[in-house]
Amino acid sequence: MADTNNGRTDDERRFSKAQLTAIGIAAAIFFLDGLIHTILGPMAPEISREMGLDNTTLGPIFSANLMGQTIGLLSFPIIAGRYGHRVAVIIAVIGFCLAQFATALAWDATSLFSFRFIDGIFLGGAMPSGLAIVAKVAPKARRGLAVSMLFTGYGAGATASGIVASAFLDAGGWRIAVGLIGCVSALTALVAIRYLHGVDGPPEQSVGTDGQPADKDRILDVVRPRLLAGTLLLWTLFICMLTIQYCLSSWLPTLLVQVGRDQSFAALSVTIFSLGGIIAALGVGILIDRFGATQVLVTLLLIATTMLFIIGQVLASASGTMLMVLLGIGGFFFLGAYGGVNVVLATYYPEALRAIGIGLTKSVGRVGTFVAPVMIGIGLDAGIAETSIMSSFALPAGVAALSVLGIGIAARWRQRRMAAARL
Repeated sequence: MADTNNGRTDDERRFSKAQLTAIGIAAAIFFLDGLIHTILGPMAPEISREMGLDNTTLGPIFSANLMGQTIGLLSFPIIAGRYGHRVAVIIAVIGFCLAQFATALAWDATSLFSFRFIDGIFLGGAMPSGLAIVAKVAPKARRGLAVSMLFTGYGAGATASGIVASAFLDAGGWRIAVGLIGCVSALTALVAIRYLHGVDGPPEQSVGTDGQPADKDRILDVVRPRLLAGTLLLWTLFICMLTIQYCLSSWLPTLLVQVGRDQSFAALSVTIFSLGGIIAALGVGILIDRFGATQVLVTLLLIATTMLFIIGQVLASASGTMLMVLLGIGGFFFLGAYGGVNVVLATYYPEALRAIGIGLTKSVGRVGTFVAPVMIGIGLDAGIAETSIMSSFALPAGVAALSVLGIGIAARWRQRRMAAARL
């Protein structure tokens, strides 16, 4: 994960029109992922009132999308391996488009859970191929920037969720908002069908874990000895990062309402937190291309650890303006790092193992997101302070920083072993 820019020519660093088109479509899909997942958080108080849901019931509904994503993350790389990334992406976008329309018609907690679960399958299915497409088509010297563009899209979607929720609270409610997101998803599917081409050419020759060309069908290759240490650390890293990211997008508005903030403020909190990440994302990609991932990401995560703890301590006592500033700063460092760790994931595995490596890592990473939202709901109903819950996110952020450091060491060790094998 060291800097590889030295000696690059302009042609190796410049984006072509075709590359930008593919990256733009993938970023639009990630935008929808951020919007679809996060929109439920700001609208949760309204949904709870309409359906009569308590916090304990709301927790599994937040987790439903994540459970579905686990299935999609594991199954769609198989579709991509057989039919190509283009087909996998188009099926996924059409699927979550239809699931959005169904969600808008949900009539109780069970139907809402079911439709969100199906939604998650297709959202999860789009991620590995979207990330693999960008890692494949981007100039090698600009992969960090290209992958960061994806997560700028995700951050923009998460930011838009707060704005959309705030606007529709007084203009038709959550069902209209979800239905309109379905319409945008349908438009994205049409654009992908028309313009997403040239992303399934012959892969680069990649060296597998046994020193031979990697076989894309050997799922177990990602846990064989030469990749095992990095794989386990990537799993730990994504468990930590996804737990924080998804729990905050789901529960932050509810935590703020329960400490006495008004609902409009709570809805906009997700926007401010996500906006900080958008500002950081592209800059983080450039820094990674220049200095390498380990140094940049460890620094960001250590600062994020501190900020998450501070935000929790002042959640109820800080002025509205001060809290929004702190949330923006926290989002800058944490979500900037979240985009960056995906650069690490996209470049750690050889190309033939990339889609399955991404899918498996992000699937395992959802372990914490299944349990944590439910536990937060139970904890709130049991009387645990909202400030304590918020500050507790500092712990997984610190573990994530240590994981990035370990992945950097594992990657350098693997590179030395591969270089020695060629001698």
